[in-house]
Amino acid sequence: MRKYILTLIVICSVFCTANAQKIGHFSYKAVLNGIPAYIAAQQELERMRKAYTEELQNGEREFSEKYELFIEQQQSLAPAISEKRRSELQELYNSNIKFRDESQRMLKQKEQDAMTPIKESIKRAVNMVGQGGGYLLIVNTDSDACPYLDGAATEDVTAAILSQLR
Repeated sequence: MRKYILTLIVICSVFCTANAQKIGHFSYKAVLNGIPAYIAAQQELERMRKAYTEELQNGEREFSEKYELFIEQQQSLAPAISEKRRSELQELYNSNIKFRDESQRMLKQKEQDAMTPIKESIKRAVNMVGQGGGYLLIVNTDSDACPYLDGAATEDVTAAILSQLR
């Protein structure tokens, strides 16, 4: 009986060792920063963000100037003119709010449009590295989903993923 249990343990350990799978890990941020398309997309988004911010500041400045002028002249204006200018100020204010909201929506959409193909290409590269390297699992170390990972027990495949993307 003892021989039987010992033989079973040896067979199980040999079987488990033979079927041991490799586990890889990579830095998603490092991969992103290594992709020229991502860097170009970030630069374009920053350019758009700057342009929208400047336009918003111009609109706010215009509103402030007109509002201050209105406050200075309000006492001397006829009621109909005062009401007209008040209405114009309200329209300008609403226009600035609408532009701010629309610019934020457009920036978000532009970022999503730019990132979708990049994320898909990373996903394909990870799959290719995983299949080609015989990995059971490849973990993104930048997320909080895996708070501990023994670097000695896994392989860093960041470079391999980047090479697939080039």
